[in-house]
Amino acid sequence: MLMTGDALNGWTPQTFASDTTFRLPYSPDHALLARRLRTEVLDGRGFAVVTGTPAGTMSTRAAQEFATSMLGHLGEPLVQGRGPDTSLGWLVRDEGVSSYTDDRRFHENAYTSKSRGYLHLHNDRAVQPFGQEPDCVALLTHRKAMRGGASVLVDGWTVHRILRESSPHALDLLSTPYPVDRRHVTPQGESPVVWAPVFEQADGRVQVRCNLKRIETAGELTGEPIPPHQRAALETLRQVLARPELKLTIPLEEGDCLVIDDRRVLHGRTSYEDHSDAARRRCLVRVMLRCAPGAEPPAADVYAAREVFHLVRPIQA
Repeated sequence: MLMTGDALNGWTPQTFASDTTFRLPYSPDHALLARRLRTEVLDGRGFAVVTGTPAGTMSTRAAQEFATSMLGHLGEPLVQGRGPDTSLGWLVRDEGVSSYTDDRRFHENAYTSKSRGYLHLHNDRAVQPFGQEPDCVALLTHRKAMRGGASVLVDGWTVHRILRESSPHALDLLSTPYPVDRRHVTPQGESPVVWAPVFEQADGRVQVRCNLKRIETAGELTGEPIPPHQRAALETLRQVLARPELKLTIPLEEGDCLVIDDRRVLHGRTSYEDHSDAARRRCLVRVMLRCAPGAEPPAADVYAAREVFHLVRPIQA
């Protein structure tokens, strides 16, 4: 599905006649699956859900290996984490982390992926996590929550179009650099603040770097508040992102793998309630990928599971 002029303006949930439009059946031929994913994610709607993988029947360690092996055909998996806790397959699960401190202030040092609360819309590349700039982010559902925990997507191209049509001055300001707080994912020896525009033109397309929460807290690190005119532009963006008619909610079943173009599509999550049995609690495997434009997917044996886990120390299940 190559992009047309209309498609470049983005999608809304009404674009899809049903969820089968963006679901792809799992194929054990991972090279073939990667080609299909590449078309849907990089040249189509910016995301796809692979259904029916065997990840739900595996151990957590095996699901990590499976995710990096399967998705390694789509692009180069990127290392996540710091110090001894690095992995190509990051575990997204409740580890007692809260996104907010006791006084209800946003907890800027927290790995929000390790919480079970609501996650605001964002894309990962906004914070250049662990020194990486992922092109795609994939979430493989190993176990689902007892209730809730659905993924929420918004097309950044749709947001850009709305701003272009209704608030061009705000869009101009959002195309200038903003500070972004990345204390939770700062590589050793590098700055906890990165500067980037929310919207930019790159490779002939609009690309997005959006994390409003982390922009808000960046002022504590720079020592300078965001100027009023730039704050007003952020508030305009916030109001657009809050529109319910733009949000596509996708409940992921065990074995589903959501793959997102992280340069375009923003993602979040509804809060969830988990199982009392620790062995059944929600667990997703997150893989970040570098996908060179126009490049062929990596060779079939480059990311074989036995090779992947010699590269980094995986997080223990």
